[in-house]
Amino acid sequence: MSRADETNELELVAKAFQVISREISYQGLAKALLGEALSYSCATRGAILLSGQRDLLAKADASFPRERANFLASVPQNAQFSLPVDLAEEVLGRKETVVRVAGVASSALVEPTRPSCGKIAQLCLPLVHQNWAIGVMYLESGDNVDIFNSQCVRVISMLATQAATSFESVRLFEALRETNMWMVRGQQIGGMGSYRWNTRTLLSRGSRESYRIFDFDLDVNPVPFEMFISRIHPEDYPALERALSEAISTKSPFAHEYRVIHRDGKCLHVVAVGQFDEGPTGDLELEGIVTDISQRKAAEQALADARNELAHASGLTSLGELAGSIIHEIDQPLTGILTSAEACARWLDKDPVEAAEARKSIARIIRQARRAAEVVTGVRSLVRGTQIRFAEFDINDAVAEVVLLSKREIERAGVVIRTEFDRSASRLEGDRVQIQQVALNLVRNAIEAMTEVAQGNRILTISSCVADDMIWVTIADTGAGVDPADRDRVFETLYTTKRAGLGLGLSICRKIVKLHGGQLWVEENGRCGAKFTFSLPRRQAVQASRNQ
Repeated sequence: MSRADETNELELVAKAFQVISREISYQGLAKALLGEALSYSCATRGAILLSGQRDLLAKADASFPRERANFLASVPQNAQFSLPVDLAEEVLGRKETVVRVAGVASSALVEPTRPSCGKIAQLCLPLVHQNWAIGVMYLESGDNVDIFNSQCVRVISMLATQAATSFESVRLFEALRETNMWMVRGQQIGGMGSYRWNTRTLLSRGSRESYRIFDFDLDVNPVPFEMFISRIHPEDYPALERALSEAISTKSPFAHEYRVIHRDGKCLHVVAVGQFDEGPTGDLELEGIVTDISQRKAAEQALADARNELAHASGLTSLGELAGSIIHEIDQPLTGILTSAEACARWLDKDPVEAAEARKSIARIIRQARRAAEVVTGVRSLVRGTQIRFAEFDINDAVAEVVLLSKREIERAGVVIRTEFDRSASRLEGDRVQIQQVALNLVRNAIEAMTEVAQGNRILTISSCVADDMIWVTIADTGAGVDPADRDRVFETLYTTKRAGLGLGLSICRKIVKLHGGQLWVEENGRCGAKFTFSLPRRQAVQASRNQ
């Protein structure tokens, strides 16, 4: 071969390598390899059989392409591939290249309409990568039986070797693409996006789902910190900034819940978690997951609304029933008092005065008044007479449950909650449910007291303290506070400073605390707000008498 022919051949081979190497799919690789092999060898027919797994192709009969192979490319396209037994033994069994001249009946490409007489030249070689037979290349020609000379076989073998290497790359790429597809799909279903944030450059990168959650354009990569801040709800950013600063300073796991505002005004509730590690450049980076919890929040809100509506309806029903009973019971003695008073006036107007009859009317008035007083006493007993069930429990856990139950009200009111529990000796004897009623009433009062306060300044602080066998629980707000003149009266029955209040809540709270041997009082909370504190003994000396 002349130097010019050699150069031309190398150029053709290099071009064929480029065509084959560009393919990133099994089918594309098989078609590219077959096309280049037919073009170079001038063969008229051929086929490429590739396995999608790294299995040895130990079988290649008519059923093989359908059962074991993943991709088959052939020319002509409608031909059925059936590798003869002797070729399969040499090519697949011993991984050898076979060049031969045989009858048309020995063709591996079966076509019912093809004549069965004549001779064909066959070239069949394995596609081998790291000693694995990952496919078969088959070429044939009926026009020139001397077409597959040594030079042609050498070039086709080089193409086959390159194709086998490219096939392994495709296999790895397909595995990576499949893994990525499942990851993306899983993040879409779960509403979760992954992210990585550089604490020095403040640049972040994230998955497609994280871009959806934050309403970022996909061509923005990396994401500037200013763009990230622009998506955070203004009321939530200060708390998020504090949480990030604390996590960075301590290099502790990060977890925070906040709201994201899209460009169209849509609001999402998200929770972000992450851990710190060293990035490729040596910078401290936060890697984690951000989850869209808007649907969960909506469900929690719907449940809270349903509970509030039920509680409101139940309260109105109970209040209506109580009012109806009181009206019915007091109406009769009041009617009797009025009738007797009118009769008494008539007896006194007579001349002479009927003193005896007037006395009888006055006696009836006294009886009916006593009857009305009994009704009032019964109602008072109904409010007062709750049975207490003493048992030991942890006051901090009980109050924490109240905070959890009030979480939706706290979030909806934009209140920041702080807890400072003394856990040195927080167990006491008492009625857990009734003490929780006291705490719940005080928490709700505190939330309502801060409705007129500007957002960001609504702080609810709940703390406990243990000393001298007593436990103090304090619930402090930053609302308008309680007027000094009203500090004692707010605990009186039917006295209220609220527009729609009944004046029973604090009165009942104080009664429950007193039944436990404790006290309930209110003070100023520094410069603004009110601080309600109730004290409880850790041990109940005489439970039975207090139950009475």
